[in-house]
Amino acid sequence: MRNLDANDQSLLARREQIEGPVDPQRYTTLRRLIARDDHRLVVSLGGGSAPALAGNIALLSILEELDLQQHVQQVWGTSAGAIIGGPWASGTKAQQMMHDVLAAQGQWDLRWLHLGLAFLLHPFGWPLPEGLIGGRGFAALIQRSLKVERFDQCAIPFRCIAASTDGQPRPVVLSEGPLLPAILASMCVPGVFEPQSNGFSDCCDGGIVEKTPLRSPIGEHLRSGDTRTLLLLATHFGVHGRRAASRDFIHRFLYGVDAMEEIAWPCQLQEARNYPRVVPLVLDPRIVASRPFDLRRLQLHYWTAREFFVQRLQNPHLALAFGAE
Repeated sequence: MRNLDANDQSLLARREQIEGPVDPQRYTTLRRLIARDDHRLVVSLGGGSAPALAGNIALLSILEELDLQQHVQQVWGTSAGAIIGGPWASGTKAQQMMHDVLAAQGQWDLRWLHLGLAFLLHPFGWPLPEGLIGGRGFAALIQRSLKVERFDQCAIPFRCIAASTDGQPRPVVLSEGPLLPAILASMCVPGVFEPQSNGFSDCCDGGIVEKTPLRSPIGEHLRSGDTRTLLLLATHFGVHGRRAASRDFIHRFLYGVDAMEEIAWPCQLQEARNYPRVVPLVLDPRIVASRPFDLRRLQLHYWTAREFFVQRLQNPHLALAFGAE
């Protein structure tokens, strides 16, 4: 790894400790909360580019190590959370996804020639492209990671969130049909990724309206009439260390998206906490990422998130949060 600062070097020095096996005795409070008959566990995976790819894998890996995935009733994901949540719900192990994501470095499918020709010919009526990245690399990554092809074949029920682009911005919950195009629609950042043409051309990245799925899974749970308490284990990847001066149009655009998400997030979190029979446990590992699309830092992001989750999910923290013993 190149260009490591002091924090990165410290993280690298703790690698063996961070990656060591978790002690189940330190997570008995979490297990009791999840295993209660009157609780329904839903895992909600937030978006947030490379930090969210690595961070969501870190959380799912811990759930596997503690043998808690058997209690997960449903998985939700937005954008990067959908990229990770869909394969996991289909039966793929977390570490296999980490291997696949690391192997995807450099597979951006940047359409520079198409973009340049479009700008040159635009004065003559040639349409501008709808995205800088075609998405074939990510489509291949997701396809390799999926164990099944359709939502109804998943080992754990899965939902992903996109945003409508029909003039009435709102979350669109995708839960039927083929998995791959739905996940690609959920991660389709406007102007960055080309939109999907197979049924989801009117959708874009779900992070614009619901970066971490809270309102949508809560709404579905309450409408179902299920009398159990919804235990919503969620990841959120806020903007930490992304406030450096913008260097190009992609970073300037992402800065605007980040700003909108940060404005909406506190309201969405407060609303989730006010619902009856809903217990949101939202975890933000505060990953610093000045270049959120830089996949070369995935391993560092993973270690940061794993170290945070390992500590935050232990008995003392959860006992303080929920009054559990």
